[in-house]
Amino acid sequence: FLSAASLADVAVLVVSAAAGEWELAAESGRVKELALDSFTMGIKNVVVWVTKMDDFTVQFSQSRYDEIKKAVPAFLKDVGYKLKDVPVVPIAGLSGQNLNAKSTEMPWYAGHSALESLDALGEMNRPAEKPLRLPVLKVHDQPEAGPVVIGRVETGTIRPGIKVIFAPGGLVAEVKSVHKAGVKASDAREGEVVSVSLSGVEASELRKGMVISGSTDPASDAETFLAQVVVFEHPGQIRAGYCPAIAVHTTQVPCEFEELLSRVDRKTGKDAEAKPASARSGEVVTVKMRPRALVCVETFSSYPPLGRFAIRDHGRTIGVGVIKEVSKKAVPKRSESFDE
Repeated sequence: FLSAASLADVAVLVVSAAAGEWELAAESGRVKELALDSFTMGIKNVVVWVTKMDDFTVQFSQSRYDEIKKAVPAFLKDVGYKLKDVPVVPIAGLSGQNLNAKSTEMPWYAGHSALESLDALGEMNRPAEKPLRLPVLKVHDQPEAGPVVIGRVETGTIRPGIKVIFAPGGLVAEVKSVHKAGVKASDAREGEVVSVSLSGVEASELRKGMVISGSTDPASDAETFLAQVVVFEHPGQIRAGYCPAIAVHTTQVPCEFEELLSRVDRKTGKDAEAKPASARSGEVVTVKMRPRALVCVETFSSYPPLGRFAIRDHGRTIGVGVIKEVSKKAVPKRSESFDE
C-alpha cells in the first residue's frame, strides 16, 4: 500500500454502512492506519465513500449515513487532514446508486456523486520547479527497449537524451525514451507517472527505491539524518538502538534510532527536554537516525516527497517522521560530472 500511495494524488477511503462493519473497521485501528499512511506519503486529498447503503440492515438510511459521516472525520483529523476538505459520499456499489449520477433512493442527500466528488477536487497543486527527483517503483528488462523503470516524477523534468544518476549507488544512464500512459512523450513533469527506457546500465543493476536525478543537485546515499518523529502507538518505550523499518517514497529499509536528541513540546514545537532516555506513544522527539541499508532521502523542506516517512514495526505503522537534515555520502566520482 505504501509504495502505491507514493504515486497517488487522492486517497479514496471506502467504509461500509452495513450493521457492525464500520464499527469493526474502526475498532481494529485499520481505518486510522490507512488514513495515517496516506497522509504520511503526502496524499493531501481524501474522499470518503460510504458503501453498502443498499444493505438490508441500512436500506438507504440517512441516520446511518449521518452516524458514519460524523465519526469518520475524527479519524482523519487525528492524522492531520482538515475536516472541511473531506467530502463523505453515500453509495451503493452493487446497484450503482450515486456512483456517477444522483441517487433516486437517497433524496435526502444533496451532495456530489462518487465520481463528481473526485472531479470537484480540481487541479492538483504541484511544487515549484526544482531539480529532478524520480523514485523508482518498478524495474523491467524488455528485450527490445532494454532497462525500463516506472515511477512518478516528484520534482523537475525528465526527457529523452539527458543523462541521469541513480542513488543510492551513483550509476549513470542515458534516457532513451519517456512514455506516459503507454504513449511516447517529449518530457514528463511533476506528478506524472512515467516509464523511462534507459541505456548505459543493466536492469540487474537497478532496483525499486532508487531515486533518479540530474546533474543539478544530484541525489546521493544517506549516511545519517535528523528527523522529527511522532510516536502514535508503541507498546513500550523507544530507546536508542531501536531499529524498525521506515517506509519512504517507494522503498522500505531498516533504520536505527541512533540517538534521541530532544523531546519536543507538541503545542509550541520547541524542545522541552534534551537527550531523553526514551520516547513513548503520543510523544514527539528529534532523533538521529542511521539507515541499515542503502537509501536516498532528502530534507522535507527541499523535497517533501522524499523527506517524510512512516515507521513500521510488526506490520503496523507506529509513527511518522519528517527529515530535517541529511548527512550524505560523497557522490561517486563517476557521477560527479556529466553533461545533460
